[in-house]
Amino acid sequence: MPSSSIETLVLGGHTPDGSAALLAGVLESAMDAIITVDEQQRIVMYNLAAEKIFGWSRQEVLLQPLEKLMPQRFRAGHARNVECYGNSGVTSRRMGVPKVIHGLRRNGEEFPLEASISVLHTAEGRLFTTIVRDITELDRLQREQADNHARLRESQRRLQVAQRLARIGYWQIDLDTNLMWWCDEAHEVLGVQSSLLEASYEGLLRLIHPGDRQAFAAARDAAVQAALPLDAEFRVITASGAERWIHLLGWIEGEDMQARRRTGLIREITNRKRSEGVITRSLELLNRTGALAKAGGWEVVMESMATYCSDEIFHIHELDPSADITLEGLLGFYAPEVQPVIRAAVEAAIQHATPWDLDLPLVTAKGRRIWVRTQGQAILQDGKLVRLFGVLQDITEIKATEAALRMSNHELEAFSYSVSHDLRSPLNSINGFSHLLARKLAGTLDTDGAHYLARIQAGSQQMGQLIEGLLALAEVSRTLLGNEPVDLSALARSILDEWQVREPGRHVTVQIEKGLQTRGDARLIRVVMENLLENAWKFTSKTARAEISVGQKSDADGQPVFFVSDNGAGFDMVYVNKLFTPFQRLHGVTEFPGLGIGLATVSRVIARHGGRLWAEAMPGQGASFFFTLPGGVVMAAPP
Repeated sequence: MPSSSIETLVLGGHTPDGSAALLAGVLESAMDAIITVDEQQRIVMYNLAAEKIFGWSRQEVLLQPLEKLMPQRFRAGHARNVECYGNSGVTSRRMGVPKVIHGLRRNGEEFPLEASISVLHTAEGRLFTTIVRDITELDRLQREQADNHARLRESQRRLQVAQRLARIGYWQIDLDTNLMWWCDEAHEVLGVQSSLLEASYEGLLRLIHPGDRQAFAAARDAAVQAALPLDAEFRVITASGAERWIHLLGWIEGEDMQARRRTGLIREITNRKRSEGVITRSLELLNRTGALAKAGGWEVVMESMATYCSDEIFHIHELDPSADITLEGLLGFYAPEVQPVIRAAVEAAIQHATPWDLDLPLVTAKGRRIWVRTQGQAILQDGKLVRLFGVLQDITEIKATEAALRMSNHELEAFSYSVSHDLRSPLNSINGFSHLLARKLAGTLDTDGAHYLARIQAGSQQMGQLIEGLLALAEVSRTLLGNEPVDLSALARSILDEWQVREPGRHVTVQIEKGLQTRGDARLIRVVMENLLENAWKFTSKTARAEISVGQKSDADGQPVFFVSDNGAGFDMVYVNKLFTPFQRLHGVTEFPGLGIGLATVSRVIARHGGRLWAEAMPGQGASFFFTLPGGVVMAAPP
């Protein structure tokens, strides 16, 4: 909508000069979608953010019913909700409230959103304005939080390993001459080359951080005077200028306490010092992360059966943190019907060191029934069980989400059935009767009438093709994959031979590498090759000397990468991300026919096999599609 229309709509045509342009600029620059409808629920204002979120251009939605932007199942109650808000001024759809509604993008994709609604009374009637925020990113952020938690646990493990594997060096000093000797590992610990470290006590002092030098010298002199061992920690500055913490131990050689030679060990303790400095913050971070992920840890010392739990364990069970807790007490919280399951898992861990990972219902101390993921593992020492430890995570919300997803999948199946039966039948009727009408009125229709009838026939046929493409795409996502040997070379030869039979007048130079072998679902891999080779055949149709190649190369890890290349029309790599999205086309349908479904189907098949798909091209110089098919990988169909 032009800014002048926005001004007139929102301000009733009484906006002072300059304010209208300012308001229009604010609306167009808003990060959230802003949509205004009149009392007939027709869209009368639709800003730039709305175009980006919903995919519909302003021209396509203005004066259209708001239902255009919402899924079918939510349309019935929408008008009542808006009317209720207009009368009472009360709505549950406000920003920040964890209630989610759903919108419908232009490509048919549903997405979650938050919305707030306001009403404006004007001389022409009430206007309802909705501010919409796309919250699709929340799911991604939750997954990132889970990944961060896993990486944090891994970092803690590596830190402990590094502490256990700390390097140790050896040194000696003659107290009469102050000459010192260092082993090679000691130079590594100090971070300095042997040729740059003066072999004397003074040389060591110069290496020590100025802030620690005086304290070390005092500790060393006191140990010498009292003929006592030396135990000191200090910082050094390495040859690269880095700061490093050192632990130095020294003692008198032999039994003569007046001996003038000292021997000692030196090791780097930078990690330990850093750990000491951040341990409180790390524990706090772990507790916060556990609370955020609703996951806690527990441990049982088998000798004493003493049980230790993190704060989140008490929170999940809705227990007072000061309460005494035992392994038997923890097991008692599981729902009665799964008591045999969890107790059998614990017994198997105790008897056979078998870990467990189960999703089970649990009843909290307050009687609330929740779902938890319980994991446990036995710790053995010299073949003897010494500890049990585990993780407990509240997955109630995840279970609810899974149930919602299953319901969505059932609705999708119902939609697919409707498409394949309810829509096909009227389309067939339109197509059939239009042909009968064309024969009956042959010779009596004027030019416009014949053109209109042809357009009806072409439209019904195209709709039928789109339905078939969508059903094929959905079928790829639901099919349980097979795992069998596939000869890509023979498959490619067969497909290209079929195209040559269909178009005997074309001459295409074909190069197919021999022995291209892989594993996977043979039927779906044929779909991949059919679509890629069909594209290569189609987009070389206007090339004088058309060439198509099928072969294999290796990636950086030595894994096989298959490719289909041609020297046809190619495309601009700026738009490569659009290639594998349904209905996205980089060439006009009059130039190269197609529906924009093929590459989207290829992408899903490759993803289902755990592989990767990418493309390289240049306009007028052809395109190459690369894909991997990890052997033996079989991924189950989604629930």
